[in-house]
Amino acid sequence: VHEGSVFTTSYGGGSFLFAIDAANAEQPVKQVWRNKIQGYMSSPIVIGNHAYVHLRNQRFACLDLTTGEEAWITKPFGKYWSMVAAGDRILALDEIGVLRLIHATPERFELLGEATVADSESWAHLAVEGSTLYVRDLEGLTSYEWR
Repeated sequence: VHEGSVFTTSYGGGSFLFAIDAANAEQPVKQVWRNKIQGYMSSPIVIGNHAYVHLRNQRFACLDLTTGEEAWITKPFGKYWSMVAAGDRILALDEIGVLRLIHATPERFELLGEATVADSESWAHLAVEGSTLYVRDLEGLTSYEWR
């Protein structure tokens, strides 16, 4: 949800922003814009007026929620990402256990660092409680302190 509208992205249909007007009984939902990029298995992250989306083609993109235009799209990074955010930082875990720290800015893709945090496949969602990050892989559960 962003400023009274709903952003969504789909595997086969693209990305959309819908305006919601519950007072309009004839058309309570109206499409504001559509973009061809397709999200995959990850929930997008919304920070400010931008959505950060891991795509079906394994790239990572930043969309302007006002216009629907792409601010940038990266090279491929992993088949799947689980993402969480704090402030203007995104943690993204891929299926082989690589955790990336990304500065969320529409100006450019900015990878701040990466580390392998799982020895086996990890298709689970990252979990955060306070400053503790939990990573589950096929072998078990590991906790990290996120500062």
